[in-house]
Amino acid sequence: MRDNKYLLILFFSFSFSFSQTIINTESLLREIDSSFVFKINTEADFNFGNIDLIQLNNALSLGKRFKNNLFRISFGHEYISEEKETISNDWTGQMRLNHFFNDNSLFIFVQGQNVVSLKLNHRYLIGAGYRNRIINKRTNYLDLSAGGFFENELYNKNLIDQVLINNLRYSFSSFSNIQISKKVNLNTSIYYQLNSRNLKDCRVFFEPRLYFELDKISFYLDLKYRFHSTPYVDILNNDTEFLFGIEIDL
Repeated sequence: MRDNKYLLILFFSFSFSFSQTIINTESLLREIDSSFVFKINTEADFNFGNIDLIQLNNALSLGKRFKNNLFRISFGHEYISEEKETISNDWTGQMRLNHFFNDNSLFIFVQGQNVVSLKLNHRYLIGAGYRNRIINKRTNYLDLSAGGFFENELYNKNLIDQVLINNLRYSFSSFSNIQISKKVNLNTSIYYQLNSRNLKDCRVFFEPRLYFELDKISFYLDLKYRFHSTPYVDILNNDTEFLFGIEIDL
């Protein structure tokens, strides 16, 4: 979709929550189906006086296609401090490899992260699955994916109510892109994850992203919604985040 160039992403965001436990590399790395892509996201906000607020956001993503193999890696860190209280000091990382059979692929991935606002000290995943292309019409496509992964989660570390979770989850996903007009695209990802031992324990992640593409610059509006039916600690079971971004092709 793009030439082999570096991409610099400048973004501005406003949100109701920073707590997401599903990392979506589909929207982060949508350009790398046939090229090498390297992305850096960075943002800083400092306020002192009546309001003491520090916010730092950094993310790195890269991907490379080797014949029928597509390798993707992403890493991010977010720090938020308000009135000298740490609200967020979160990191995320994922490596993913797809092996393609025409438009379909087998994939494996490993992932790690922590989320302060969810009292999640760590979440480690390793999994695999199969992705099948259902619709393929130029830039419009619909993919369905099924697989599974093992997760290890630790909540409330070093507290009396510390919780350690080990689960095997089934994972079902859909990925789509709709070209609304020559300059406007809607890219949507949906994840549905089930606990293999308790099917009432499910997680849902929904992310539509609307792109407005110019010659060298793309603007996007992004919504992220996370739902967990049975949180393991005393937290809300859903979070919503809105983002406005600017993507510059150098």
